[in-house]
Amino acid sequence: MQEVGASKRRKRFPATIVALTAALTGTTVPVAQAAITAALTCNSAANIFGVTQAGSIFLYPHNEPETGVADWGTKRTIGTGGWNGDRTLAGPNGVIYRLDGTTGDILRYRWNGTGWDTWNGEQFRDVGGGWRRYVQAAYRNHVTVDGRDRLYSVTAEGHLQAFAWTGDHATGTWAPAKVLDTGWNQYDLIVASDDGVLYARTPDGDLFRFRWNAASERFTQYRERVGSNWNTFTHVFSAGGDVLYGTRTGTQALVWYRYHENTATWSGGKIIGSGWADELDIVADTNGCRLTGYPVPTRPSVPQRHDAPTTPVQGTDGLVTFFYVNSAGGLTAGKQRYPGDYEIIEYQVIADYHQFTGAPGAGVREDGRLEALANSHDDAAYRGRVQSTPNGAWGPITGVTAHQGWMLSDPVVASEADKTLTVYAVDDAGALWRRTQVAPNGTYLPWRKLGGADLTADFTLVRNGTALDIVARSGDGTLRTARYSGGTLGTWRTIGGDTTGKPAAVAHANGDLQVFARATDGTVRAQRESGGVFPGAWQSIGNVAAAGPPAAVLRAGGLVELAVRGTDGLVHQSSQVAPAGGFSPWTVHYFEDAATDPTGLLLTTGSPIFTWRSTDGSIRTVFIPASTQRTNATPPAYAGRTTRR
Repeated sequence: MQEVGASKRRKRFPATIVALTAALTGTTVPVAQAAITAALTCNSAANIFGVTQAGSIFLYPHNEPETGVADWGTKRTIGTGGWNGDRTLAGPNGVIYRLDGTTGDILRYRWNGTGWDTWNGEQFRDVGGGWRRYVQAAYRNHVTVDGRDRLYSVTAEGHLQAFAWTGDHATGTWAPAKVLDTGWNQYDLIVASDDGVLYARTPDGDLFRFRWNAASERFTQYRERVGSNWNTFTHVFSAGGDVLYGTRTGTQALVWYRYHENTATWSGGKIIGSGWADELDIVADTNGCRLTGYPVPTRPSVPQRHDAPTTPVQGTDGLVTFFYVNSAGGLTAGKQRYPGDYEIIEYQVIADYHQFTGAPGAGVREDGRLEALANSHDDAAYRGRVQSTPNGAWGPITGVTAHQGWMLSDPVVASEADKTLTVYAVDDAGALWRRTQVAPNGTYLPWRKLGGADLTADFTLVRNGTALDIVARSGDGTLRTARYSGGTLGTWRTIGGDTTGKPAAVAHANGDLQVFARATDGTVRAQRESGGVFPGAWQSIGNVAAAGPPAAVLRAGGLVELAVRGTDGLVHQSSQVAPAGGFSPWTVHYFEDAATDPTGLLLTTGSPIFTWRSTDGSIRTVFIPASTQRTNATPPAYAGRTTRR
């Protein structure tokens, strides 16, 4: 291999060459680089390691990784003895991983600048097994390490998984694998760079960029296309800090690039070496360069609310469990003891954490176990619990499932067609996010942003066939809706303004949405779309003075039941008297003060229920029989808990 641009003859390439190499890779490279907010810091040299076909490993320092100037240190061989039968990776601070092609073990080395560290007379530690797959030619590019010593790999089923190294070099170990995404068998190469940054290449040469923030469990950037024609490179590797190198077999050239996250542009395309054709592996210290000041999520200030509505969920045994945050900040489950009986409720605090706030999200897993989670006013992180057995006990109170998120809103849980559960939330920037299970009953993938802007924490979800409709209130009080289907969030449509609080919505059999909201004057209003178009004008429903948002449930036959807490502290109810028709007068069925707004649930029997909590913290529920055999002027009969005074 020929040295190019050694330290005594530093060479800077003119703009014409930069533009030419950019054209060859299909990457936009501005001659005049835009100002950036993130700061790049590099070591005095980026250590590049190469494994030759003969089985030796060499070190070749690149002295200008931050600028791409062809300035090289002294190349030297630092190891011999069969490295060509393995797969070699580099991590931060001189760490080298060697995937043994014979045993499948992963061996951890560290180059300390003058030699290899040793343990018990060996130059390596055996830190795991089962890695033989990635020594094979077809999968060598499906494994990489980032600047924080996280190892990423694509499994046989196409899952992207991450292993974080915990502890120091001498005694540390791998944390359990975390699945970050699915469908990664569409890529033929992945390469990690800075903290959580991954580039993935498709066989046709398109290059996509991802950034995973481990602390918040978010993908702050997901599959952003940042280049084309990258299939001209045999090797692509990184020195960290979004500095990438690529080698071309045909021209034997080594090319330098740097990506700027805030402007979505590249610098570089510089040829900084030749003769790079025979290496089996080429890697670099993944923290040779580092970025600071790049965008990261922050924890919003979440208000403390212990009077939020209750979230009812019907289990596979037919019994309803009511989830809420109690006055001490505990996540509480109240379950019916007997079917149809809402008088006897068994209460249980299910998590040893007492900074919960707001309304919990809850759902039924495919195996019948209930799952509940809620936000925290202390750190804006979601936490929750999963039942130990379907419809059974919650197990010891100790321990919670961490969902992180750093979201502003309460979580809302939806069941998907494939029986996975998905959590939806809104962040403090007004964007909608989604986190779903890898598979039914499985772990959760990181949060991914769906879109939206200026959304408040007041939003609701409605299942509409195989799609999901989101109805959300913007900061100016305008309600908007968008449909999530096939992995894509559709265009936001305006419903109308002059609203406050969380909207309620139902999806009719023909797919039309009907939306209910509390107006700023305290009245309850509705709009129903026709052919995908909302009229824009609100229909007032009666003359109730609402103190909070309404709840709506769609009965069989297309009739809607409504409930709302009035300014008098009582829960008022109204029934639609005919499909697509008007509503009966608001009626109070139980004269007992409510401490929370009502929520609704349609039982599997076809009967709606509305539930709220009284001033003493007890759950109150009204049951509406499923029968729809009534005249248009006659609301259904009601049954439920007898009020005690």
